Amino acid sequence: MLKTTGIHHISSVVGHAQRNVDFYASVLGLRLVKKTVNFDDKDRYHLYYGNANGSTGLTTTFPFSDGDEGFVGAGQVGVTAYATSSNAFVFWKARLAAFNIPYFEYERFGKKRIGFTDPDGLELELIEGEFDQSHSWSFDQITKEAALIGIQQAVLYSKQPEETLRVLTDVLGYERRAEDEEMIRLTVNDNLGGALELNKKQRTPGKMGVGTVHHIAFKIQEADLEAWREKIKQAGYRPTEIKNRKYFQAIYFREKGGILIELSTVRPGILIDETVEELGGTLLIPPHYAEQTEEILAHLMPVEVRKISKMEHYGYRDRYEYELLQRRNEMKKAMKWLKE
Repeated sequence: MLKTTGIHHISSVVGHAQRNVDFYASVLGLRLVKKTVNFDDKDRYHLYYGNANGSTGLTTTFPFSDGDEGFVGAGQVGVTAYATSSNAFVFWKARLAAFNIPYFEYERFGKKRIGFTDPDGLELELIEGEFDQSHSWSFDQITKEAALIGIQQAVLYSKQPEETLRVLTDVLGYERRAEDEEMIRLTVNDNLGGALELNKKQRTPGKMGVGTVHHIAFKIQEADLEAWREKIKQAGYRPTEIKNRKYFQAIYFREKGGILIELSTVRPGILIDETVEELGGTLLIPPHYAEQTEEILAHLMPVEVRKISKMEHYGYRDRYEYELLQRRNEMKKAMKWLKE
């Protein structure tokens, strides 16, 4: 019987690329494990975040400095939840407060949670969970013991919850485990990334744009790709052809509740072109854009993982504006030196 084995990645549309890196890598302490460009748009970064070796579900982002703002609602992934150990909650509340990030606490299905949003409005949660922390990534003041272990689950906001529930259980292999007045909890296994929550009540439809999830991907095996395409078609959906994304192969389809779903192979994985030590250190151009490398480098703003004490405002949208701002700052420093 075909069934997925958990969350492969969650991809979102975000704003400024450096701000995105500052938040996810510097504030939340996820490792930037892959820096490349969108396979379908060479003018945009595609950034991947994960644990130390990229073995957990990945958070990936498509930065659009000049993109239209969206809003979270039905037909989208509503919340991405990261697991961390329960004794790390004190640390995370203090860290969020130190960066002036408002948060709230609540409990659902027996798990304590901390909810907050990223700078673009994406809804995030920290949820207590006891999982293997051997590959956790430490950064700045975030120790391996306090680090985010990986994506534990996602909350889905469907336009037609019963239809989405049918896809999750009948097609993808999830099982209904619990529910309350607002949500249904489903699991495909008890491993990290094996859980979902689905809304029961109608929500206002979302609008795709900056600050929203583009799609959620579930893990499958490469040998099952054609079987999955056939299964999706038999269920009444229209899957795409198999797409080669270098680090995985993928099939996409949109279910009747409006959520774009991707099925992604576990192999070959993100270590195909970098060692564990090298992950995220180099901009990797997809093979079909290789001849346009110079053009790509001339356009993309530089991004780097750095230690920060606060989130900043950014006065540039691309490399040209970045370099212009750098020259202006250098001139200001020179003028100040001359006056002194």
